[in-house]
Amino acid sequence: MENFPKKELAKVIQSGLSGSPSAFALSVGRFVAKLKHIDLELAQELSKMLPAAGALRGVSSFSPAPVDIDSRMQLVEVLFPVILDKRPILAPKIKASLDACLNEWLNIDVLLAEGLAPARMLLFCGLPGTGKTMAAHWLAQELKLPLLTLNLATVMSSYLGKTGNNLKAVFDHAISRPCVLLLDEFDAIAKRRDDGSDVGELKRLVNVLLQALDEWPANSMLVAATNHGDLLDPAVWRRFDNVMNFEKPDAALITQYLQDLSINENTRKSLAKLMEGESFSAIAALVMSARKHALLEKTELQPQLIRLAIHSCLERGGTARPLDAEMLLMHLDGYSRREIAAHFGKTHPTVSSAIKRYLGE
Repeated sequence: MENFPKKELAKVIQSGLSGSPSAFALSVGRFVAKLKHIDLELAQELSKMLPAAGALRGVSSFSPAPVDIDSRMQLVEVLFPVILDKRPILAPKIKASLDACLNEWLNIDVLLAEGLAPARMLLFCGLPGTGKTMAAHWLAQELKLPLLTLNLATVMSSYLGKTGNNLKAVFDHAISRPCVLLLDEFDAIAKRRDDGSDVGELKRLVNVLLQALDEWPANSMLVAATNHGDLLDPAVWRRFDNVMNFEKPDAALITQYLQDLSINENTRKSLAKLMEGESFSAIAALVMSARKHALLEKTELQPQLIRLAIHSCLERGGTARPLDAEMLLMHLDGYSRREIAAHFGKTHPTVSSAIKRYLGE
């Protein structure tokens, strides 16, 4: 028994005394993995106990959410159960990464038995409205865990030292039971410590954050989302199991996103072409606005959608030539192609080409 993993046994005992069931299960798994080479029978016996430990993910009630001492406002928002109308529309690469994470969680007991942990810390980077927050909600729904969202406005305090204390209180609360913790606008609390424009308080805050990330348990998931990955402290990046870059949807994804609308397929594809370059949140707002217009003006949804999409495309410079958008709007207003050509001093084929390019007509 000279090779008996004494150090691992000490870690098991230390984890057990810490009071964290997930850390204890992970330590036992690592111990068993090394013990297999020395005492297979004992290792197998211990492995049988791990599934029960892995079931640590069972849902029990949280203690009351922590509050800011001065404002008495809650530091986290809790949502459970998380129920989405449908699965978020995500780029294939993002979807594959999330599915791989979920697969690890579905097999958490297998991983723990070998001293391994599932992907428990994810970093989502990308422009606003590209699906980062929705993806976090979807993970919480699929894992059947509560979603805790950091209330950044409450956590950030003007008093020195208070912000770090608030952040620590949030993490202490989150690790008290399995959950998905969402740290939105992550760059606000994880900013580079070499930024000379920041006061020492923010540097201390990053140190508090790094320690909390190092102690994050194996039976909960942490999702950090940022619109400004370039602002994050280099030490933060190394803490995450997976970094996913969310981008604005292409025409194919937008077509999929619009699938539930009662419009024909050609129009759907035309709309996707006009909306390319918009974020999912901007597209959702446009669809909602079109529905309201159609309802109040007692018109069909399809022309309202096209009209608003053209205006949006024109505003952000999404048309190859701004004149194209103006011709499309006249076309929707019922003007003939010859009338449009005469109005802009263009030829009939030029107008027809613009209409076909964007509307497929």
